[in-house]
Amino acid sequence: MSNKTRRILFCTGAVLLLVLIAGLMFIVGRGHTVYLDNKTLEYNGQTYSAMHKIEVVQNGKTLTKLNKRERGMATNIGQNFKITLIVTKEKKGAEETREIQLKLPYSMDGIIINLPAYLAGLPQEAYLSEFISAAEQEPEPEEALPTEDEFGISTDMDSTPQG
Repeated sequence: MSNKTRRILFCTGAVLLLVLIAGLMFIVGRGHTVYLDNKTLEYNGQTYSAMHKIEVVQNGKTLTKLNKRERGMATNIGQNFKITLIVTKEKKGAEETREIQLKLPYSMDGIIINLPAYLAGLPQEAYLSEFISAAEQEPEPEEALPTEDEFGISTDMDSTPQG
């Protein structure tokens, strides 16, 4: 085998190895921001009420405590999302512990999970949606409006007198 052929094979192998590592890192190392909602949801004409309180625990650490109508956030690396929920349905009610394990979609960066819908056993399209931030619009600059005096002569402040 000649040096030229050998060099081409090594370069091709190096490029393929880098592409393989990039693909693996895309799947394994993909980060997701997961928003957890404790909000009332209406689905197919039925209402699923928010819980009194939900404590979200991941890897033994409390991420957030959600009261009614609140949203918490978790960051997850990879496609597997696993949390433990400590749910209190009513004020001064008994606590119930539930584990959640989900496969997060590759195509979504910000994911919203409605916890009351998930706990009610609704399908994924009901409890999972993509977070789309509302872009703030900058106010348009005001244009100087020409004004006329009582004789009909324009007194536009931006124009310079011609003469």
